[in-house]
Amino acid sequence: MLIINKDTVTATRQKVADPKKIKQAVQDVKKMLEIKETLLWRSEGMAPCCGSLCNVSAHLTREVSILENTLSALENGDTAQAADLLQEYINVLEASCEPSQPNYC
Repeated sequence: MLIINKDTVTATRQKVADPKKIKQAVQDVKKMLEIKETLLWRSEGMAPCCGSLCNVSAHLTREVSILENTLSALENGDTAQAADLLQEYINVLEASCEPSQPNYC
C-alpha cells in the first residue's frame, strides 16, 4: 500500500534524477495517479449529498492534474519538468496538511 505524502513524493522525485530509476518513478507516479483518480471519482459521486466535498473534489482535481502532467513529462523524457512538477506536488501536499498530521495527506 502506498501512502502519498511528502516523503514518498520526495523519494519519487529523487528517482527522476537517476536515469536507472526512471521506470520506477513512472510506476510510482502511475500508482499515485490511480489512487488520486479513485478518490476524485468517489468524492464527485458523493458531492450531491455532501456539499462540503466540493472543496475536496477541487483539491483532488488539482492533484490529478499535476500527476498527469508529471507522467506526461516522464513519458516524453523531460525529467527536469517532471522534477519541477513533483516539487509543486510536494508544495500542494504541504499546504493541505493539518499541522498535527504533517506526513499524511
